[in-house]
Amino acid sequence: MEQYQKVIVPFEKLTETIIPLNEPIILSVEKNEVMFEFLLKRKEGKENMIIFGSGAYDSTKFTPPVFQRHSWMDHFEESVIYFNDPTLYLGKINIGWGFGNADRHYLKEISEILKIILELCHIQHKDVLFYGSSAGGFMSLLLAGFIKESKALVNNPQTMVHHYYTGHVNKLFTNAMPEFTRDDIIKQYPARLNVLEFYKTIKYVPEIYYLQNLACEHDMEKHLTPFFMGLKELNESYDYKRIQLNLYYDKERDHNPLDMDETVSYIQQFIHS
Repeated sequence: MEQYQKVIVPFEKLTETIIPLNEPIILSVEKNEVMFEFLLKRKEGKENMIIFGSGAYDSTKFTPPVFQRHSWMDHFEESVIYFNDPTLYLGKINIGWGFGNADRHYLKEISEILKIILELCHIQHKDVLFYGSSAGGFMSLLLAGFIKESKALVNNPQTMVHHYYTGHVNKLFTNAMPEFTRDDIIKQYPARLNVLEFYKTIKYVPEIYYLQNLACEHDMEKHLTPFFMGLKELNESYDYKRIQLNLYYDKERDHNPLDMDETVSYIQQFIHS
């Protein structure tokens, strides 16, 4: 992270910020005593933006901000943004899913900041692609709903946070909302934890390209199947974009995403399709 220029601005001054061309920066936006951090590189003359979300990280080796895949930056001609989840600062948490705390949904606030950054970069929402795997995929599915007309490309995502492994979920709940029980949190915040419940609240389903490894039984049973079965129960009046499912089988990778070359290829295909 030391190689990148750092810019710190209060949220109230963000609209006045100048985003440099062809130079990666870490933009830290202070909003109501929470720091929202973005690694971004704005490419000159490029109308597309790829926004990357991060999954679990190893807290014994790294500390936030977490910008997974930032080394991929130069593999794209398009402008790119990586965002950190401030939920990770709430305690010993390896995954935050953008949850926030009892009063604030950090992922919603990330979307509000991203809208301003996109405007500063003269990028239209229809030219934005969110990419992520696992928890990064979950956040991409929600962000594509917050920022309408954008698209999401996800690989082995969670679609229901509380269906993920208990240890990770309980760490989040204990640190983010220690005064609540697990059952209370699931009951009180369904739209923060379940992609379909979120789409119901906004009455909108974004365009999604969903990559899933059939060999990962946990993903298939706990996330993909309930998501697609639940889609048919959504109200027909919702603004409903195209969803495309691409299944593959790789027993060795299991829940791990496709490698860089395959992922970059899918991202380029989706952008230019």
